[in-house]
Amino acid sequence: MNLQQYLHDNGLQREDILTRIAVSLELDETRKQRMESAYNAVYDILEKDEVFFSKVDFLVYPQGSKAIGTTVKPRRKEEFDLDITVEIRDLYYNYSSSEIYNHLIRVLSNNDIYKEKLVKKNRCARIDYVGDFHMDVLPGCIVINGDSKIMVPDRELSSWTSSNPKGYANWFTQKAEKVSSSNLNKAFRTFSALNEAKAEQEELPNDDIYSKEPLKRAVQLTKRYRDIYFEKNPKHKTSSIVLTTIFGELYEGEPSIYQTIDSILNKIVKRYTDYQYLFESQGVYKRIKVLNPVNSDEDFTEKWDKEKEYYNQFIAFAKSYKEKWEKLKNGKFGVAEELFGSDRIKGILTEQLKELSKNEGNQLEAAGVTIMSGNTFIDKSGNVNSSTGYKSKENRNFGGVE
Repeated sequence: MNLQQYLHDNGLQREDILTRIAVSLELDETRKQRMESAYNAVYDILEKDEVFFSKVDFLVYPQGSKAIGTTVKPRRKEEFDLDITVEIRDLYYNYSSSEIYNHLIRVLSNNDIYKEKLVKKNRCARIDYVGDFHMDVLPGCIVINGDSKIMVPDRELSSWTSSNPKGYANWFTQKAEKVSSSNLNKAFRTFSALNEAKAEQEELPNDDIYSKEPLKRAVQLTKRYRDIYFEKNPKHKTSSIVLTTIFGELYEGEPSIYQTIDSILNKIVKRYTDYQYLFESQGVYKRIKVLNPVNSDEDFTEKWDKEKEYYNQFIAFAKSYKEKWEKLKNGKFGVAEELFGSDRIKGILTEQLKELSKNEGNQLEAAGVTIMSGNTFIDKSGNVNSSTGYKSKENRNFGGVE
């Protein structure tokens, strides 16, 4: 028995499809290496600064999706956003906010490589590798020793403002780890042990494919549909920090990607329906607020009050996502291309089915439909169909029993 047959027999093949789609969305190795190089170069340049940085103790570390493992490669001409923090290990009140910011700008603008790429932002310095990615460098100082909170300069306020990138990363990581091991990871490890015991020679997928938690995979998939949905309306595109925080807050340790997305979409749409009823019945406008979980004074959705269209578009996105998800759940496999992009679905399905099915061409699509719907049979020749042969077990991740 090979891995795909084992997953199929245990009702996990569709979860494997979702995992493979999420993996296909991750940054390729070439881009990872370029960003890693750029990231390390910033530290090296700052360390050599004789005016300020060489005289203080500082750390450089990634924040955002890179720090929490939810990166998604950009579509078409979009650029990837790499966020890094330069944390000065000294108390913020020993400096003025402009002093810290200006030192960073000075070092970068005096560098032959960075001076043409430098863009001054309100709280950070952006290094723009046009057409590839941009790196936002956020300077800050600690608040108290032993705490992850930092103070960062805000040019518009001409003062300090609170931030906690390390605290946020720890919060999300702990949320993701509420599940000790996903259904798919457990199955993979069980099969690996059986395979080793039987001395079979099947080449297994990289363990990293199945080790990433369902919450992280769910965020990756959601961010991809977000990119597709807002392609023609980029102004009102829901930010990654908002989506990631919502998923982290509403996650309850579901052991599969599907259950995670399905549960959270249901909660979002229900909350919207409750708010809509309140507005229609009593004229009271409320919205979903997304606060920083490690700094409740910071509202990630503050601009939703200033311009309600951001909120309206988020709700429209969530409802569209749920509608398409329900179709996928009910076996309409073609909608997967609308959710995740048409350039990867059939290739992933082909790879997954190569040990199960000998179908080709249009029959492959039919095989995909039966897998997504749970009405899968395998005949004596190993072909997947919807009527004869051995019927697979009910799928655990698209509406079947757990």
